[in-house]
Amino acid sequence: MKNEIPAERRARILEFLKGKGIVRVDELSNSLNVSVITIRRDLSSMEEEGLLERTHGGAISTNLQINEPSYLDKDRKNIPSKQAIARKAVSFLTEGETVFINSGSTTSLVMKELVSVPGLTIITNNVGALSAVKIRPDSELIITGGTLRHGTSCLVGEEVLNRLQKVHPTTSIIGVDGISFKMGLTSHNTHEAAVSRKMIDQTRGRIIVVADSSKLGALSQHYIGELSEIDMLVTNELPDDSIVQDFNSAGINLIIGD
Repeated sequence: MKNEIPAERRARILEFLKGKGIVRVDELSNSLNVSVITIRRDLSSMEEEGLLERTHGGAISTNLQINEPSYLDKDRKNIPSKQAIARKAVSFLTEGETVFINSGSTTSLVMKELVSVPGLTIITNNVGALSAVKIRPDSELIITGGTLRHGTSCLVGEEVLNRLQKVHPTTSIIGVDGISFKMGLTSHNTHEAAVSRKMIDQTRGRIIVVADSSKLGALSQHYIGELSEIDMLVTNELPDDSIVQDFNSAGINLIIGD
């Protein structure tokens, strides 16, 4: 439709994004029967309006999340995918490491998998996972202390930050609510974001983010850090090739859970 006006064309691009989550420039060019240059111009304008986020070869939907789901709601979603992510993340740990683990449904599953690695020192504010976690006799589990957030079953506040300040772990495993190339890592809650930020700052080794594919392109209201600060993203499925190229360009290892 070469005579289609820009507003109509951009509305159709949003329809493609709503259905697929990710779109490629060449696919849009063919589907809408306009030049690649036109599509790129459309995507740039739409990114400026906050309607999407540009990627290496296309765009990804920007999904602003305002309402925070409860811990139980998150704990029931995408369980097999999160279990696979957790197993894969733990497979990168080695004997004797000190590990920070923050709050979240995926990191709760990570904690259940830690029994497979000997001699760990585990430091966490994730109290929601404690009832189901088994600790090896040669490992140590340290709870940060702090103020309990009932909605997410985690500890937050100055006491948590002060405890983390005293440790420089070899690895941090971080769960997030949103992953964006432009806006970085985000969380629903400012206090949980501060804890995750502190864990990243204190880590002298690897930063491993664990997140299922629904978090890609999602944007929550509280900033944790830049995507470039992490070393590895463990997720449940391989995104579009253009997204993979963006992760590679950022120096981030993209790992798929088995």
